Amino acid sequence: MSDLKDKIIDFHGWLSDKDFVWWPFSFLRPEKNEEISFKHVLLMSLCFGGGSSVMLAVVALMNNDFKIESQIQTSLFLLSLFFIWFLIVTRPLWNARARRLKK
Repeated sequence: MSDLKDKIIDFHGWLSDKDFVWWPFSFLRPEKNEEISFKHVLLMSLCFGGGSSVMLAVVALMNNDFKIESQIQTSLFLLSLFFIWFLIVTRPLWNARARRLKK
C-alpha cells in the first residue's frame, strides 16, 4: 500500500512541477520542499477560482449571455471547487513530498 501511496505522491509532484498547471499564478507555487499552509490554500483558491470566474464572465459578456445571478453562483461554485481540491488533494500530496524532501 505504501508503494502505491508513494507513486501517487510522486505523480502529483511531477505534474505539479509543470509551469502550465500554475499559469498564470506561477508566483503561488511553493518550493518543492516547502509545505502548503491553509492560508496558502485560501490564496490559491481565490486566485484560481476568481480568475476562472472572470474568464467565464468575459465569455458570457461576449456571447451576450451575462446574468449577475448566474455569475455569482458560478463564482461561488468555482471558489468552493478550487478550495476543496486544494485542501483535500493538492495540500496533502504536496506536503507529503515536501516532508520527504526535507529529510
